[in-house]
Order: sequence, then structure tokens, then C-alpha cells
Amino acid sequence: MTGVGGAYVASAENTEGAAVNAASPSVRNPYSTDWFDYDIAIGASLPGAFSSTDFDNRGDAYNLPSPRAGDFIDLTLGGTLKFGALGIAATGDLEQYSLTTTGAANAPTGGSGLTLELGRWKVLGAYALFDGQLVLGGGVRFLTMQIHNNESNFLPIQTGTSLLLQHGATLLTMTGAGPEVGALFMPTGAQVRVGAAVRSEVSGGVFGGENVTRSALGLQTTGPFVLPSSVDMPWEVDLGIAYQLGPRPLNPGWHNPHEQEASLRKQIADARAARKAQRDQELAALPEAARVVRQAQLDAEEDVARAAEDERLDAEIKHLHDEALARYENWPREKILLLASVLLTGPSPNAVSLEGFLDQRVETVGRVVTATPRFGIEGEPLRDEMQLRVGTYVEPSRYEAGTPRQHFTFGGDIRLIPFDFWGLLPKDPWKIGFIVDLAPRYTNYGLGLGTWH
Repeated sequence: MTGVGGAYVASAENTEGAAVNAASPSVRNPYSTDWFDYDIAIGASLPGAFSSTDFDNRGDAYNLPSPRAGDFIDLTLGGTLKFGALGIAATGDLEQYSLTTTGAANAPTGGSGLTLELGRWKVLGAYALFDGQLVLGGGVRFLTMQIHNNESNFLPIQTGTSLLLQHGATLLTMTGAGPEVGALFMPTGAQVRVGAAVRSEVSGGVFGGENVTRSALGLQTTGPFVLPSSVDMPWEVDLGIAYQLGPRPLNPGWHNPHEQEASLRKQIADARAARKAQRDQELAALPEAARVVRQAQLDAEEDVARAAEDERLDAEIKHLHDEALARYENWPREKILLLASVLLTGPSPNAVSLEGFLDQRVETVGRVVTATPRFGIEGEPLRDEMQLRVGTYVEPSRYEAGTPRQHFTFGGDIRLIPFDFWGLLPKDPWKIGFIVDLAPRYTNYGLGLGTWH
């Protein structure tokens, strides 16, 4: 997703797609030939690993005494389960980095002993209509945020007449939740897709109060900090389109195996019902002594007939599976996928920046709606061996004096030799993925592991 500049809302495949479109869990890949399927994803990235990072595009990071945030670690993970046209997914984006105060007069003593842990979680469900041509989804996204100190000399706690030092204390915990919906239009046979996602605002209040006190003015405080009333993640609207060049189909359509088997299953069920009715009629006309003997014979005949029908059904299921798999494997792989989207991010009234909280001063942020245009290209320069992606996006600044900055992204997947961990995993080939995101005062590098298709 990062490799194509984040312009993924109209593609939205695999577990990664659930991060941007709630319809993603029911999007079937061409290689998904069974009624039940699953997907697992995990990745890690290191924003700012080799340079100072203005993570929030504040714009004046180099005028500060020192970088405000560092030691970034970002872990993403999730899974998807698909049951025919129904899909469910759960994803998590875990981010951790250190924070530094400036030592302003009205702020606590400057130091690097703070750590911020941010969790963005999603639980989604989606359903595919019209043989997968229209997919609708919805769910809930959760926000959790913790700030805690790592230095024993940072957070003084007053207890009676004694001043104690709290070791590794949690400074602030906030959590909230909000709904989101998504849709994908994928007309079978067309080389275009259209996607949309709407995510509501998430506002979380203080969770837990073991370190929170209330001042004489009614303000909630913890140690030297006056606490905010909430942490906000603004609403978002993401609109995008995908267009694929080349002979490889973008929307081949997906046929539910259970629907394809339905005719044969009905024939078998009707035949069994007819045999049962005939058997019951025959047994009813016999005297009781003869009925027992004849019933044993009919039961044996029914077992033979049912075994033959089950074998016929299994053969038909295997034939449909092999046919779908062969159709996928015989498709041409040549393609150039073009992606474009725009992300609208809503305002956060009365919000202050994280730096403003740390320095205990009002630094407003997120006062207006911002737009982020995104573009990406994906291709396969080495057939069945390597996929590459390039992209770009313009990141607006949420700060009043900030200016937009342009990012350039790169990514790809490289096929590895198959290994199944001694039969514990499917014998599919694996892939290693990589991403690079470059912008003024910002770098991000990441790796991931997955299954090659």
C-alpha cells in the first residue's frame, strides 16, 4: 500500500486493503478458488531510521532545540477470513516512538524519557453482491494512546508530605472508537475499479485514573501535566480509482463454488428423498417379520447409493476447483496498474498538537479540512519473480504555519523459494516485500513477508 503512495482504496486486496477500505474483506483474489479462504499479513517499518524526522510535517522541526520525536517503530498485522461472499477482518497498526520536551518555563523539565504508544485497530465485515461486482463493508476502528515515562527522575508524585519518584509510570491513557464504511465497484470484465471509504471521527477520553488528580480549578492533572479532555482522530473520506493496462484481467469475477455445486447437490437430495419415499411405501406394505429383513437390505443398498453420490459430488467439486485454478494460472501476467485517490481529512476543533501538550502551551492544529492526492503504479518487470511499485502523494500540514510536502514512494515483492516449515504451512512460494517513503525531513523503510501468487 505504501509502495503505490497509499492510493489503494480502489484496489483494496488482501488484508492490507482493510486498512483503507472496509469492503476489502470480501474482495476475492483471482487465485482464491475455494468457498473458504484466509489471508495473514505482518510487516514492520522504521520511520526516520537514518535521519531526523519531522513526523507530523510541522515544518519548523530544525528550529527546535532537538528533534521532538524519534526512535520510531511501526508494526502492522492482521488477518482475513472469507466464507463465500462474506468476509471478516481484524487489523492493527502499532506505533511507538520517544518524545522530548523543550524545557519551556511552563513545561516540565526537558528530557527524552517519554514514550508514546499509539494503536489503531479495526474489526470489519463485508459482503459481495452480484457475483462480486459490488462489495459493501463496515466496521469499527479503535484508537488507543499511551504516554509513559521511562526515567525515574522525570515524574514526581506528591503523596502527603513526601515527594516520591514514580518509576516507569503511565502518564496518560486514552481510548475511543468510531464506525467506518466502504464500497468497491468492480464490473466483471472491465479494467477499472472504483472505491470509496468513509471513516467517522474517533474521540477518546482518559481511561483509568490511578495517576490522575483534579486541581482546585477543576482541571485534570497527572504529575506536571494538565490533561486534555480527549484525543481525536478526525473523520476521513477516501475516494479512488484503479485502471489496468495489459492483457491481464483486473476484474475477472468470482464464482461461488457452493452456488456452482448447488444444482448437483439438489439432484442428489431429490434422488435421496425419492428413494426414501419409495422405501417407506414398500416397507409399509410388508408384514412385520418380512419388514425387518427387507429394511436391512434397503439400508445396505442406500449406503452404496449414497457412497456413489458422495464420490460423484467430490469429483465435481475437485473438477470445479481445478478448472478455476487452471483458468487463473493460464492468464497472462503482463500488466500496468494505475492508481489514483484523494483523502479528505476533517478538522479537529479546539485541538492542540502533541508538542503543545508536552510543552503545556496552546499550539493549534487541524483547524481546516485537508486533502491528500495520491498516485501509484504497479507492474511485474520479471514475470512471476518480481513486482515493483512507485508512487507519490502530497502531505498537507495540519499546522497553521505549515506547508504541504511531497513524498515519493517505492516498493516491491521478490519471490522466494517455497518452504512449508516441515508441513505446517501450505507449500506456496513465499515473498519478501519492501517499501521506501522519502520526503523532506522524513524517511521510512519497511519489510514484510507474505505468500507469492
